[in-house]
Amino acid sequence: MSSEEVLRGFAGRITCVLGDRKVLRFIENLFGRDAKAVVNELGVPLTCSGEFTELYLVSDLLASATAVLFRKNYVPYSAGLYAGRLRKRPPRFIPSANLLQVIYDALGPRRAIEVSKEGIKPFLYGNDILKKSVVKCYEPVSRSEVVGIIGGDGYVYGVGLSNLQSCKELASLSDLDEVAQNVFDIGWYLRGGTKPREKKYKID
Repeated sequence: MSSEEVLRGFAGRITCVLGDRKVLRFIENLFGRDAKAVVNELGVPLTCSGEFTELYLVSDLLASATAVLFRKNYVPYSAGLYAGRLRKRPPRFIPSANLLQVIYDALGPRRAIEVSKEGIKPFLYGNDILKKSVVKCYEPVSRSEVVGIIGGDGYVYGVGLSNLQSCKELASLSDLDEVAQNVFDIGWYLRGGTKPREKKYKID
């Protein structure tokens, strides 16, 4: 398929759209134009909407295979790199930990909170981030918007929802004040989170 082509596929209650690069504006709004350029190089955007709208980035080869599925009235369950979830209300986009890792590896942390080892462990059990666990805050941050949760090793351990409008606000907080709400942590996979009993993302 050409770089400008947009294809749609339908199966049951699922609708998928392949090649609509306008969805990358959400990444640009959060992480900047250079981050959008990095993500654009990862592949062709694929969104699939049912109960949720999920964003994937697929290679040209997978894009061609997906186009064949569309013509046969099938859609993929998942494909390529899972990039995150699109929402109709704020936060409009929840990036996946894998997508954040790609952006941070290429450009360095931004819209992120670095957490100590002592803070990472409770976060991986679904808990929120407290001020006493924060090692460093990376601008920009916005209240009620997503932030990457990283360790000192540079690894992305999940996604939070910031309680800060600016990193400067940290100085006025006490140790037990909540800095970021846990939205998703990679411990979800180990907690049996693939079962319906625990939602993947902890916001409605």
